[in-house]
Amino acid sequence: MNFTKDVTISPADLSKDLKKIIRVKLIEQITGTCNEKFGYFIKVLKIGDIQNGYIMDGSGDIIFKMSYEAVLFRPFVNEVSDGVIEKILPLDGGIHVKVGPMLVFIPKEYIPNTYILEEKNNYYYNEKDDSDILKEGEKVRFKYKDIQFDQNDFKPVGTMAEKYLGHILE
Repeated sequence: MNFTKDVTISPADLSKDLKKIIRVKLIEQITGTCNEKFGYFIKVLKIGDIQNGYIMDGSGDIIFKMSYEAVLFRPFVNEVSDGVIEKILPLDGGIHVKVGPMLVFIPKEYIPNTYILEEKNNYYYNEKDDSDILKEGEKVRFKYKDIQFDQNDFKPVGTMAEKYLGHILE
């Protein structure tokens, strides 16, 4: 996707390689950020033209308008995704699944009812197949049930309690 952004350079940063400084500053300002409309900015792919800068009165900072393309990641309700179990939450009765830069909470009621929490060893096992264990590091497939956006981050809730979702056995 294409975007534009104003990048501010202080007079102390002016040097022979100004274009490189501007590009690095843009990448630092964008990469890893998140907003509700576009999601997570994963990586700047391409930087377009850098327009002539203008000087800010008082500070002497120079503002350059530039265009860029970025790789984005944004979850959507009812979208199916794969992730890796980051943490079993025995007190909350669920799991946290890592998907890119985001943690998805899957509450116990959205884990198939054939899985039983083994509190002593902190994992879920399938009562129909003892070798089927949900633990940290295991891959799972889930569907986003609800997605809230708060404090520049998504707070999604997922489910594995539907057909074709759950533990990805390799």
